Amino acid sequence: MPQFTTISEILEAVEEQELDFVKFHFSDTNGVFKEINVPSALLENAFSKGLPFDNSAGGTFKPTGADLMLKADPRTFSILDYGNAKQKYGRVICELTFLDGQSFEGCVRSALKLFVRKIYQSGYTFSVSSSLSFYLFDASSASGGGSFSLGPETILKTETALCELLSAFRAAEIEIVSLRQTHQKGPITIVFKEGSVLRTADNIMTAKYLVSDVARRHNLHASFMPKPATSMEGLTTTFGFMLMKDEFNEFYHPEQDMMISDKARGFIAGIFKHIRAICAVTNPTVNSYKRIVQKGKAPYYVSWSAVDRNSLVRLPSSRGRATRVDIQNADSSCNPYLSLLVLLAAGISGIDENLTLIAAVNFETHDYSESEKQALSAGALPNTLREALLAFKGDALIQVALGESVSTSIYQTGTLEWSDYIGCVHAWEVEKYL
Repeated sequence: MPQFTTISEILEAVEEQELDFVKFHFSDTNGVFKEINVPSALLENAFSKGLPFDNSAGGTFKPTGADLMLKADPRTFSILDYGNAKQKYGRVICELTFLDGQSFEGCVRSALKLFVRKIYQSGYTFSVSSSLSFYLFDASSASGGGSFSLGPETILKTETALCELLSAFRAAEIEIVSLRQTHQKGPITIVFKEGSVLRTADNIMTAKYLVSDVARRHNLHASFMPKPATSMEGLTTTFGFMLMKDEFNEFYHPEQDMMISDKARGFIAGIFKHIRAICAVTNPTVNSYKRIVQKGKAPYYVSWSAVDRNSLVRLPSSRGRATRVDIQNADSSCNPYLSLLVLLAAGISGIDENLTLIAAVNFETHDYSESEKQALSAGALPNTLREALLAFKGDALIQVALGESVSTSIYQTGTLEWSDYIGCVHAWEVEKYL
């Protein structure tokens, strides 16, 4: 289906497909799509004038004292089709404004869009590859502490759901490289095709929505919890950055060490400088730090490598136009709009400041001691959400990049979650001390 660019094209498609309504989606600060269903008869007015709504529906937005408006982006319109005529509807992604059309600082999509525009005006163009992992649990056992049924019925439901998910991706025009599960007890991973920054964030958000919706239709529960159980692999969201100019990758330099440019090194160094604050955004929950542990598969130390797969930053082997800087600490609970924003802000600051990068790790480190790994790094990631929030509060660059409203929301939400967590007696404590 061709990409839509005008309201008239959307209205024609809605009529042709006999759609009863269109879902207006917008992201809250936590990276969850909220939605308002608009009947087809009222679409033209909603698209042209916007859709007013009570800002309390935003969930985690800082109170503004004024109602807000949903302003749909026509280029994001798609038809979500599950292969059943009764399960087909339109969808469009929106940005939040005040009723007079002025930008709302708390809109996470607008924040990323504005930052991308500034990048373009300064001469940079980024292309992003990404992946997202999740688990599918049997809905009847999903609330039982992360139990995971692998009976024949659950396996069949999962296979059927994944086939339906692929169809839904095609209908929503989400281009993927693969949908894989390396073993039956492992996570399912979506690898997205390379795209623009904003499109990548939109695709990840839409994919999470579709995964949850398809799972529910098959009596399954989709989990993006970073570490659902001690014995289970953690869930990741990876971002691979390419700095493009006239179809040439500015991260590539055939005559320099490892065939990467000074800009690539500066980009990595910028992320390293701000990574502890970044973690409050890319790893936003208490549970996120159950995945980031010593001797785990997730990055723990601040290091980079073309070899060590557990490093915070990894350089895949391809060079030339495909030269890419992969950031591997984010988990599947993160908000992709905000995660991309802070990673880009930190990376670009490293380029602009011409920061010096530590030496690369040129071997696998899984057999090395913790002291040896630490000596090869620029420190460690935060051990807890509280540590990340303290770093976040003290990082001016990250605060400015996000804006006051979003920064305040992130800090307050995280602080409340941490307070709830430390005040709760957990099963581990009962087993150990009672």
